[in-house]
Amino acid sequence: MKNRKEKQQQQMSLMKEWDEPSTTTTTTTTDQSNQPYKYIEAKCNLNKETEKSIGHPVSKFAKIVIVLLAISLPTISFVLAARVKGRLTLPFYIFGLPSWLILVPILIYFYRKKGFSPFIRSKGITALMAVSFSFYSLYNILFSMYILRPFFVVDQENNAVSGYRYRGIMWLPLLILIYLHSTVYIQHLVLSKCKMRPKLYLYLVSYPSSVFFTTMILSIPFYLVVPFIPSLVGMFIMLIPLVLSIIGLYQTLITRPPNKWQVKDIYLKTSSNEEMENEQLITPKKSLKRVKIQPLSDHNEQIVDFKQPLSIIQIADPHLGPMMSCERLTEICESTVKLNPDLVLLTGDFFTSESFNPENTLEIALAPLKKLPHGKVFACVGNHDLEEGCMEILERALKTIQCPLLIDQSVLVETRIGKIQITGFDYRNKARQQHIHEVCSAYPPIQGIPRIALLHDPGSFKFIPTDYGCITFSGHTHGGQIGIRSDLLSLTMVGITGIPDYSLWRNGNNYLYVHTGQGCRSMLGTMVLRVGVPAEDSLLQVYFES
Repeated sequence: MKNRKEKQQQQMSLMKEWDEPSTTTTTTTTDQSNQPYKYIEAKCNLNKETEKSIGHPVSKFAKIVIVLLAISLPTISFVLAARVKGRLTLPFYIFGLPSWLILVPILIYFYRKKGFSPFIRSKGITALMAVSFSFYSLYNILFSMYILRPFFVVDQENNAVSGYRYRGIMWLPLLILIYLHSTVYIQHLVLSKCKMRPKLYLYLVSYPSSVFFTTMILSIPFYLVVPFIPSLVGMFIMLIPLVLSIIGLYQTLITRPPNKWQVKDIYLKTSSNEEMENEQLITPKKSLKRVKIQPLSDHNEQIVDFKQPLSIIQIADPHLGPMMSCERLTEICESTVKLNPDLVLLTGDFFTSESFNPENTLEIALAPLKKLPHGKVFACVGNHDLEEGCMEILERALKTIQCPLLIDQSVLVETRIGKIQITGFDYRNKARQQHIHEVCSAYPPIQGIPRIALLHDPGSFKFIPTDYGCITFSGHTHGGQIGIRSDLLSLTMVGITGIPDYSLWRNGNNYLYVHTGQGCRSMLGTMVLRVGVPAEDSLLQVYFES
């Protein structure tokens, strides 16, 4: 399999000049002269040698904050829990000691010796999964303690506490907790084998483990409160994150029929130079603004000021695996075909580790898109698509549906409303601004032709020059993953970092639509569910200003 650089060089060598009434030269491959899109020749050389990795761009300050939180939060939680005398004994011995002394060493052995590939067997992945399970186990001790706390009976002699014993009914919730704890461990363990699992496994292991792992994440703030309240009240409070996680499982797995998809109208209005200068004076740090999607009448513009809408369906972050079966992604693609949009945009992150085997899983899942006319489907690459072995599987699957994978490439596409320029950006987590500027310089705007950009990471959108004049489609954030989203309050785990988390954003003459995504992933497979952020199925009607 040729690497991407060789592939692009071969593609460029096959291009020939195409007559286009603009200052930009466009080209097409000689053996596909009748295709409804033409590759645009880059105006300058692009740096393909920049170091890339699958990680997320995180500043040193953010890393320090994360480490401090990882150390301080469990420490504070256990210090507060210590005031509940005698209560830690049972959960500690049942959940703590076996996890650290037996389960974690077995986990490390399986990844280092039995992993599916060198990538899975690497020290980094092994450490990630071992630390993940160990950190989870810390909170599992506390969660179990507060759930079992009402079942403790205090033995008193002469008005003094002489010991503790347990009610017989305690063994029922205890067995449930042990089962859920076991599913989390099994899920961590079998992810090393990188294999799609049958439905029975999903219902017995994957779904319960994801619910319980997410419960541990959501329960962290409650540990600052429950030590100070009666045990029975505390138990019911600790059940709140469990209920939210069960709701999150539904929000993660929801798949709507085509007639239930949300239709969103997006109107792209061009700002004058004076307006852009004023915006830059007000926000010198180039902060982004969320734009509310609203009817055209609220824009105080006439419909004649805009071209007829371009209908677009975006498939973002499917993450084939525990929460996105092959059948579910196939259903999403079949609904896409039934809605028959002008363009289908695939904005990356097709994989979890489970989707590596069998290798044709993605090919089968995307197969319904073959029914769409050639030249309607385009894709860009996501960070998880750069993992070992993923690009070969992705390229093979996209080839079967005749979908170009645009990696720092641009095409001119014939659509129902005329020509559209589509530029696909590669994923970078280093030197992002330099990379974005290079691609924008290589593929400058063509006068009179609307521009679409495919950029997996919305955090890089701010680096697109404000006068480039494009609408960018991104994913990556899963809509914030966990949060509250409403007209009155918008707060998500991703949003608090300052990264655009979902919906429509604007910066100068550039617009950004961040798709909430259909799947989700955390640590090789899905362990953290969507909570308050349901999967998105939508048809976008994009109006370009004339």
